[in-house]
Amino acid sequence: MWNGDGTVDINGFRVYYTEVECVRRIFERHPETASNLRPMNQLVKNAYLNNLLDLIDIACLAPQELTEEELRDAENTLMDLVGVGFELDWLKKKLEERCVKKKKMETRGDRMRELDRMIVEQRRVLLALEVELKNEENEAVSHSARLGFEDVV
Repeated sequence: MWNGDGTVDINGFRVYYTEVECVRRIFERHPETASNLRPMNQLVKNAYLNNLLDLIDIACLAPQELTEEELRDAENTLMDLVGVGFELDWLKKKLEERCVKKKKMETRGDRMRELDRMIVEQRRVLLALEVELKNEENEAVSHSARLGFEDVV
């Protein structure tokens, strides 16, 4: 039911029309999300809902887009929301997965840099061997050449 201020009531939250689908989907997939929410005024509830939507936005980011600070802030916000009665095990799991993926990406990045460094070093060694081989070939050719008459006489 639309209110006169451009919002609709969804599970006791006043939601702007731009967020209606997102909020409906949250409560459809996770009906327990606000089932234990302690009574509070509408402004505070909406502030908490906005925090929840922000956390979901963070969980949607690619691991390389997340900073350690954002992940720490997200964890603190999640704990605050759980502290006031939100049931967010599903979101906690997603955020933890993001943290694990970020750590794996960082580890993988370190390994890739190490492999790249090793390749550069091996290319240097190979180049030095190619130069040495070319010198040996040149010497072999000069020692195996036939002598001319004038060289002998």
